Amino acid sequence: MSTIGAASEHAGRGSCHFDLATYAKFAMFMSPLVEQDIYGFKPQQPITAPDLKRAWFTSAARNEIALDFGQPVVWKDDCKASIYLDGVVAPINTGKAEGNLITLQLSKPGTAKTITYLSGKDWDGKPEKLLIGANGIGALTFADVAIGEPGK
Repeated sequence: MSTIGAASEHAGRGSCHFDLATYAKFAMFMSPLVEQDIYGFKPQQPITAPDLKRAWFTSAARNEIALDFGQPVVWKDDCKASIYLDGVVAPINTGKAEGNLITLQLSKPGTAKTITYLSGKDWDGKPEKLLIGANGIGALTFADVAIGEPGK
């Protein structure tokens, strides 16, 4: 389960120590998982954190990258600062979410081999810059995931 973005405004950066409100949020996120595993609960929507399944350039022009999270996700323009190509902040012109996919339109064609989401050294702890699932749970971070070629 992701703890990213769960911290309240009173918990500081929210990456290590949490307040009572944040622990209550963790319980809210975790209880459906316990219900599923122990009592056979069958959720109607995803109850886990979005987890990147694959990333790929959508065309030979290499100016757009698709990210498949395996469940509905939400895009916010503030997330641009949290995405890196080959270790450098990605030159994202626009982004959009449709169902399980986030599509990133790059401001210039890319030659990147890997994509990373959320660098601990640059993130300021603000939830506005986080990818979240439609279920309200912060996406799991990922580092140096290979970007596939178009059609693969």
